Amino acid sequence: MKKPVSAGLVAHNFMISMAAINYDTCPMENFDSLRIKKILHLPASSEINMILGCGIRDEQGAYGERFRVYFKK
Repeated sequence: MKKPVSAGLVAHNFMISMAAINYDTCPMENFDSLRIKKILHLPASSEINMILGCGIRDEQGAYGERFRVYFKK
């Protein structure tokens, strides 16, 4: 019987491996899982635990104006 594997541990190992070959990664949360399933042609019963963006950074960066939405008490 196989033991379950933690998605976080797998993602961590993947991100370290990508960094070793000079790729950057970014874990994403709060994604639209229904839309992702449709794009990837996955069955509705499938589960998406995590999405990781991967790529080579642009030395000029992709920075724009930053802003915060402040929490009102």
